[in-house]
Amino acid sequence: MSAFLGHIHYWLYHKIRLVIEREQLVYETAAEACGETAEELQAQVWQSYGQPLPDSDLSELIEHGNIHGWLQRQINIAESREAALIKELLDNCGPEAEDWIRYAFTQHGERCGRQAVQQHKYETERADGIFQALNDYLLNGMPCDQADSILVSNADTVVWESSICLQEPNWKRAGASGKIMKKLYQEWTAGFVQGINPDFYYSQTADTLQGDPVNRQEIVRG
Repeated sequence: MSAFLGHIHYWLYHKIRLVIEREQLVYETAAEACGETAEELQAQVWQSYGQPLPDSDLSELIEHGNIHGWLQRQINIAESREAALIKELLDNCGPEAEDWIRYAFTQHGERCGRQAVQQHKYETERADGIFQALNDYLLNGMPCDQADSILVSNADTVVWESSICLQEPNWKRAGASGKIMKKLYQEWTAGFVQGINPDFYYSQTADTLQGDPVNRQEIVRG
């Protein structure tokens, strides 16, 4: 493969690994409060979706004859398995389970934001620089999907919207609530922005355009 395509594949694999990492943090957070029940639920989910990919170099894992298909399959598996674990925790670990999961999403987002700062490759004093970093960390489909449309992009504000949620089919496949999962993704993104630069904040609003639901999101200097 060319060096350019190789970079894209590693970029996407890194984002898949972050979903796996977040799933593990959700489990660890729940296990502190839910004990053996969380362990049993994780084993049940892994039986259905398989264990997470090992933390190995992409070249040791990928199907070189079907690179695109392999990456798409791993996106679907990672997002579905995480959603399935969340559903089971919510169904079996009491009313406080959502609070633990939201905490894990926020903590993971903040951790990723701090990692982005340490890379010294993003203009973290600018909203558009933060948005660039967010797109390098948030798994939002394949590069060709282009789900987001940017409306405003400058040093103080980035506003973008999307009429589809690429993760939703995987959440639905796992039986998880799309409403809850969207809230969790908002928590993660808000945590990421705070982690990368607390002078900015993230918000999301729902709007309608020509009868279709549109999610409008923004990163704004506070």
